[in-house]
Amino acid sequence: MTLASSGTISIGGTTATRSINLELGRSATATSSLGETALRALANDTSGAISMSTFRGKSAALDTQTVVVGSAAAQQYLNSGYGSFTTSITTTGNRDVGGMTDGTFNPKSNIYIRGIWYSTIGNGSVVFALRSLATTVANSGFTNMNIAGVNFTRSSAIFTNTDSYYSGQTLWSWTTSSNPFGTTDGATKVVTFT
Repeated sequence: MTLASSGTISIGGTTATRSINLELGRSATATSSLGETALRALANDTSGAISMSTFRGKSAALDTQTVVVGSAAAQQYLNSGYGSFTTSITTTGNRDVGGMTDGTFNPKSNIYIRGIWYSTIGNGSVVFALRSLATTVANSGFTNMNIAGVNFTRSSAIFTNTDSYYSGQTLWSWTTSSNPFGTTDGATKVVTFT
């Protein structure tokens, strides 16, 4: 998320766009101080006096993608599910396979994102896929992926460098029966990485 650009900002609190702690991925009641390194980094202010207004409009996100939700049945390299199976908004057959902006992943030197989707195959899973081709991609670079308020930690993901359906990919997947994208084609969901 991003902190509000106007109005009240606090260190604690339960409102995501108003709480510095929540923006940093901490609990609403965590003990934090304005002078500590993490808060100064968020404010982009490394020295001198710092005020609460300095935090307005700031984000701890490493990368943010806006996903246009599409749906797809299993076909070619696509899984069945909802989300974005491509970075450009396209239609395959009678299925809208979604899209996203900007489609490159900052923490991995702007590698192309193949998709972020909820797969309805098996017990269900959320998948984040990079089109890595010949690039070696380590299981690092972000701690959390948040889809419309639902958090997925990298450390709890199944990490695969090349999936069995389409070579040259790096995948993170989380088994879950809950679909954070919903089922409405054309809806938008914000995905942030911290």
